[in-house]
Amino acid sequence: MGQTAEVHEGGGPVTSRLAMMVGTNLHVSFSQPVGQDEFHDYAARLMDELMALEECDNTITDSTVSSDVDKRLFTVEIIVRTDDPVEASAKASAVLRTALHAAGAGTPRWPTVDRMEGQTGSLSDLTSA
Repeated sequence: MGQTAEVHEGGGPVTSRLAMMVGTNLHVSFSQPVGQDEFHDYAARLMDELMALEECDNTITDSTVSSDVDKRLFTVEIIVRTDDPVEASAKASAVLRTALHAAGAGTPRWPTVDRMEGQTGSLSDLTSA
């Protein structure tokens, strides 16, 4: 299961906190054809929205988005500060959906996405993440 990471928060004493990284591969489609630059620009907008959510929610951190235009794939990773894999998956899913909406995407059948693969794993050292 999870491992404890020692984290300095706000210059205070060292505390122990567990965290899970949730990774999701989103195979995306658009209603109109999009070029390579537009595809990567959309991934950047999604990343911007995830960063904005991190600013107002201290239970998520270190989000990343990578994009592969040939596979029409966004790979999103979100670290959720919890020791519960189910809670981590649920939180990451909600955060991702919120960021997608803020970036202009629709999610009409969420969480039944065309293909959605996820992995949940613990981080052994949040300070190095």
